[in-house]
Amino acid sequence: METEVHFRETQQFRQRWLWALLGLQAIVAIVRLARGTRSTRETAADLVLTVSAALLFRVATLSTEVRDDGIYVKFAPLHRKYRRIPFSDLAEVQSTGYSPLRYGGWGIRWSPSGMAYTVSGKTGIRFERTGGKSVFVGSDRPEEFVAAVQDASSQTV
Repeated sequence: METEVHFRETQQFRQRWLWALLGLQAIVAIVRLARGTRSTRETAADLVLTVSAALLFRVATLSTEVRDDGIYVKFAPLHRKYRRIPFSDLAEVQSTGYSPLRYGGWGIRWSPSGMAYTVSGKTGIRFERTGGKSVFVGSDRPEEFVAAVQDASSQTV
């Protein structure tokens, strides 16, 4: 049975500083080779790691949807399917800021109090679950996201 999608957002790693840092890492590896401080093998390993990280960041996407039966989150390519958070598991929903320092950066992050799914920015939605753990989902449109959750969850009650 297909459910209605009330909100959809897809985010990718598009921070200029991230791409500059990866480019700088590649340049440093090549300069170290040219100066003779690193072997060809070590440089190749450095470049393979840097290019692999760049490819992962390039294809990584955070997709979120609010459907009739809950919130769906997928962090591709690490998740093959959406992870569903049913509305019945939610105690509270709020738009809030995100501190990369609190969770240790962007991506899929775990902490003793819950987990976070983010790719950029400092805003998103915190879902307090009935079991006490929270889930933070980064969003460039947090107010719209909250409104969709409130609207969809009120229709299922």
